[in-house]
Amino acid sequence: MAAAVLGTKAFDFLISRSVSSECSLMSVGNGENLQNKLSDLVEHPNAANFSWNYAIFWQLSCSKSGDLVLGWGDGCCREPSEGEESAISFIFKPRLGNETQQRMRKRVLQMLHSLFGGIDEDNYAIVLDKVTDTEIFFLASMYFSFPKGEGGPGKCYESGKHIWISDVFKSSFDFYVRSFLAKSAGMQTVVFIPTDVGVVELGSMRFIPENSELLQLVGSSFSSFSLLGMPKKSAAVTAVTDKKNGDGPYV
Repeated sequence: MAAAVLGTKAFDFLISRSVSSECSLMSVGNGENLQNKLSDLVEHPNAANFSWNYAIFWQLSCSKSGDLVLGWGDGCCREPSEGEESAISFIFKPRLGNETQQRMRKRVLQMLHSLFGGIDEDNYAIVLDKVTDTEIFFLASMYFSFPKGEGGPGKCYESGKHIWISDVFKSSFDFYVRSFLAKSAGMQTVVFIPTDVGVVELGSMRFIPENSELLQLVGSSFSSFSLLGMPKKSAAVTAVTDKKNGDGPYV
């Protein structure tokens, strides 16, 4: 069931890392400042006159075994606006009945929450009446962490170079372990941008050609210099504490 919701590659990746998943986040900035920067990428049009569907900051962290990994720092997402989803995205959407699909998604989120030692107060699967395509992608992403060189964030950080995937549906990048979830959510463009303290991941349902100005602007905005003052153990999981009315973003 979990593999059907998350995709086999993502499920295997999560299970293999569940034992050593607990991370201690390094001090890189103010938590509110980080959330505001991520929200701005999602809520407001940028210089290229579009806004991202989601933004995640993978923060340089230390696992229980002492290894450096990129763990969930914070994130923000929004539901697609009218006409935003591409026609090809519907090919990848699960074809289960809505009731069955919702039941499976909630069970998988509860399983992940239990597997990774979450507390009942943060169990989002309980409070959500419905788990949308965007939400299952975003909420499941919270449980991932990437060693250097593994997954999109890990490869990006190790190389120190950005990764811009303009068409996820046609991409052959085997390192993107959450590709099934991203496709199911209708994401077409996915970008990883390295900083000195982590990796910024951005996603859009539109085809977005590579833009050097955006890369430079985002990279500098999430550097340690711009994120000065974050507590050593950030309250990073701030997404979807309440399901907002309308099409507002989830932060």
